[in-house]
Amino acid sequence: MKKVMTVLMAGGFFVLTSCAGSDSTPTEKPTETTEQVNSSTQTEEVTKKDNLSSILNSYFEMSENLTNDSAADAAKSSEKLSNALKDFQGDQLSNKEYKEVDEIMNSSIEHAGHITENAGDIHHQREHLVLLSLDIKDLIEIVGTDQKVYEAYCPMANNNKGAIWVTNKNEVNNPFMGQSMPKCGKINGEIK
Repeated sequence: MKKVMTVLMAGGFFVLTSCAGSDSTPTEKPTETTEQVNSSTQTEEVTKKDNLSSILNSYFEMSENLTNDSAADAAKSSEKLSNALKDFQGDQLSNKEYKEVDEIMNSSIEHAGHITENAGDIHHQREHLVLLSLDIKDLIEIVGTDQKVYEAYCPMANNNKGAIWVTNKNEVNNPFMGQSMPKCGKINGEIK
């Protein structure tokens, strides 16, 4: 019985002294539990994918304007796209991904700028759409998106060399040929 009392008293003393020191600031960052790490990883993945929403929405709007042969509206949409590209935060990317994305962003901003500046020349806008579309596809492949997106292909675009564009519809609405041949091309498949 004497041993039990000694153990209880020592335990009580330990509890009192450890509780009394609770006002102090920890010197080390607490380790995360597996649940916290998994939750954090899932949040980062969702954030990473959600970062492309404004970029993709502006790109799709611009593409639709080119399909409708509206160079002036395509220029306005392209300006929105340029701003969305500049606002992109790559915080969740690895160093390697960030470097690749940075190169793509610089190229995309340049092509979007040409589309914006050439509101009166739809042919020139479509020339820049060729490379901008490749950039957007590469961006999706690196960063990912929650949106369902497809690669479409037109064999007559780019002076009959062919070109792809990215679409959020599983149907052809060709921004390279516009209203003269809006259904020219095919859907190559979903971009993942």
